[in-house]
Amino acid sequence: MGRWIRDGTGLTLVVLALAALFWGIAQLREHDYLASILALLTGLAVLRAGVELLRPTVGE
Repeated sequence: MGRWIRDGTGLTLVVLALAALFWGIAQLREHDYLASILALLTGLAVLRAGVELLRPTVGE
């Protein structure tokens, strides 16, 4: 059961990180540079956390 929770959490974090990255790119189009930089950094940090949770499953 613990593996399913870890995998589900990792997958959720990866999806949320990608959403934050796309939102940052959309903000960058509107020339709101500070918000886009913060959204991109948040997306990258959450993506790294999700990848760390999925690392044992993938086998890296």
